[in-house]
Amino acid sequence: MASIAVVGGGVVGISCALALQADGHEVTVIEPGPIGEGASWASCGCIAVGEIVPLSQPGMLMKVPGWLLRPQAPLTLRPASALRVLPWFLRFAANARQSRMRAIAEDLARLTFAATEDFKAQIADIGRPELLVERPVIKLFEDAQDRALMAAALDLARDLGCRIEDVTGAEAHEIDPAIASDFHSAALLRDWSFVTDPVLLVSELHNAFRNRGGQVVSGAAVEFDRKGQMISTVRLSDGRVCEADEFVIAAGIHSRRLSDRLGVPLKIEGVIGYSTALRDCNVDLGHTVFYAKGGFGMTPYEDALAVAGTIEFASSDAKPNWKRADILVDHARRVLPGLRTDRAERRMGRRPLTPDTRPIIGRSKRLPNVTFATGHGQLGLTLAATTARLVAGEFAGRATNIDLSPFSPDRF
Repeated sequence: MASIAVVGGGVVGISCALALQADGHEVTVIEPGPIGEGASWASCGCIAVGEIVPLSQPGMLMKVPGWLLRPQAPLTLRPASALRVLPWFLRFAANARQSRMRAIAEDLARLTFAATEDFKAQIADIGRPELLVERPVIKLFEDAQDRALMAAALDLARDLGCRIEDVTGAEAHEIDPAIASDFHSAALLRDWSFVTDPVLLVSELHNAFRNRGGQVVSGAAVEFDRKGQMISTVRLSDGRVCEADEFVIAAGIHSRRLSDRLGVPLKIEGVIGYSTALRDCNVDLGHTVFYAKGGFGMTPYEDALAVAGTIEFASSDAKPNWKRADILVDHARRVLPGLRTDRAERRMGRRPLTPDTRPIIGRSKRLPNVTFATGHGQLGLTLAATTARLVAGEFAGRATNIDLSPFSPDRF
């Protein structure tokens, strides 16, 4: 069996580490930040089985020019990042063609349709099956125009096998009385589910990994050493080195910098998302609810209500714009009458997004002993367990029913 260094201890990295450890490998995880405080801690915590239509859908792109001029819009770009992001964004926009949208959706469907069973197997393995709540997600529409904007995406998702049910706003209120009763309509996303606490999930995965003999090294990977075509060590910012036979790059937005060092440039942009955890919020919400017009969702975690969303393109060292988090909370009052917001904890996460919305999974032909598991965008939590199964399967030479070529790091 091999010694393997997994660079990145977020939900994707630790999931890969556990799967490789289960196959008998000696695994070390390198994580620069606090455990559980990566991208997933500022999320809605969903296993988003039907989130298969790329963000570059025509209806979305039509709104982007206006949004970019409004700093508090659901999608925005900080001016200082505009020139750097432009080449990426042009590739992103090119995927709005109908043929490309369908091809991407088909590829993502093959991954997400396996996500629930893979995730359930993972949390059962660590003895925490109660972390998953299997209830449909409710997507709310303010008016007919709001609903029409999402029609093509919902129809494509249905066509590919997603279970989506149209209901009236009043029916959505009956399903979950915490929701305001005067919405125009809603969609029930039957395949989705949510976790009770993403931070606890990542922490429990780390605990299981350590209890089974895994090592977690606190530090930031900055450079690699080579022996011929093979990577031999990863160097940390404090001068320490970690030797291994194989390496997995699962470092989220930091994967772009590391892949440049490795000579395998990845087209990843860091997209900031915001979340606010509301405690004692005076609302008994039973489902994850998405407010389509506001571009955010609300999930009833075990100890707080999470209000999370927005897409903000900014440099990797940009400071949070907390006004964006506050705007979401203000809009959440429209959805949940009586919502109290005085006990609030704001969070920010940076999600690694590719221009075609597909994650990056697998080896590059340029580096025989490096595997990539990154670029999941808003699907990191959803696809972590599935990605881990595929990565471990590739190491072991096990056949899978998912073709990894659409997710290759060499596609850029």
